Amino acid sequence: MKLLSSIRELPVLAKSNVHIKNEETLLEKLNKIISQGHEKLQIVTDFDHTLTRHIKDDGTPVLTSFGMLTACPSVPQHYKDEDMRLSAIYKPIESNGCISVEEKTKHMVDWYVAANSLLKGMIFPKNELTKVAEGLKDCFRSGVEHLIEWSESNKVPVLIFSAGLGDCVVAAVKSSNLMRGNVKVVANFLAMNERDEIVGMQGEIIHTLNKNETAIKNTEYYGMVKDRSNVLLMGDNIGDAGMAEGMEHCDVVIKIGFLSCKVEENLQNYMDKFDIVLVNEHTLDVANALIDLLQ
Repeated sequence: MKLLSSIRELPVLAKSNVHIKNEETLLEKLNKIISQGHEKLQIVTDFDHTLTRHIKDDGTPVLTSFGMLTACPSVPQHYKDEDMRLSAIYKPIESNGCISVEEKTKHMVDWYVAANSLLKGMIFPKNELTKVAEGLKDCFRSGVEHLIEWSESNKVPVLIFSAGLGDCVVAAVKSSNLMRGNVKVVANFLAMNERDEIVGMQGEIIHTLNKNETAIKNTEYYGMVKDRSNVLLMGDNIGDAGMAEGMEHCDVVIKIGFLSCKVEENLQNYMDKFDIVLVNEHTLDVANALIDLLQ
C-alpha cells in the first residue's frame, strides 16, 4: 500500500468547493485507514440529500423520503397540507446555525411526533412507492453506483442511516439497483396492519439529532461491523456528524459533510463537525477517491 505524504496528492481535494478542517489531521486519518485496508472499513451514510442530490439540474428540489410518501396517489390532500405547514415551521429551525443542538433537538422531537401522528389511520398501499421511486433514479449523486459496487466487491458493510422514512429509502435504493447484501438501512419504518392502514412507526423515532450508535446497537448491521474500527461517514446535516458516536470499537472516522443551504451562515458550523465540507457538490468524487486508495 502507498501512504500519502500530502493530501494534495489527491486532486479532488484541491477543488474550490472543498473545505478541509485540518489538513494534518485528515492526512493522519487517511494514512491510518489506508494502512489497515478495506477489511477494517465500514461506510455510514445519510440518505436524503447525501446519497441523493439536493436539487436537479433544472433547479427543482429532489424529493426526500417523506416527500416520496406525499407523492403517492393514496395520500390525502389534508396530510400534504399539514405536512407542508409543519415543514415551514421546523425546517428553518433545523438549518439554523445559531440555535443550540439542545434546543434544536426539542423542536425536532416535536416535529417528528406531530408528523407521525398525521400518518396514523391512513390507508396506504406501499406498492405505490415503487412507481415514485422510479423517478428518483436520476436524483442520486454521480458516483453512488461506484461506491456501492466497490463496497460490495470488497465486502465492506454500508449503513444507510436515515431520519427519514425507511420504506421510501428502501424503495428508492432498490429501484436504482443499489440494495446489495452488504447494504443495510436503519430508519423510521411504518407499522402497518393487514388492511394497509398505518398504525404508527416501528420502534423509537430517529430524528436528525439522535442518529447515533444507540439506534443501531441491536440491528443486523452492528454485528457486521463489530470488528471494523474505521469509518467513512457522509451526511448533509450537522447531526449526521455524530452517526458513529458511541461505537466503542471505532478508531478512525473521516467525516464528509455536504452543504447546500445557507452556506455562509453554516459553513463554520459544518467545518467544526466534519473533516471535509463540500459546498454545492453533486458527486461522490471525494468519497470515491478515498476508498480507491484502499487495497
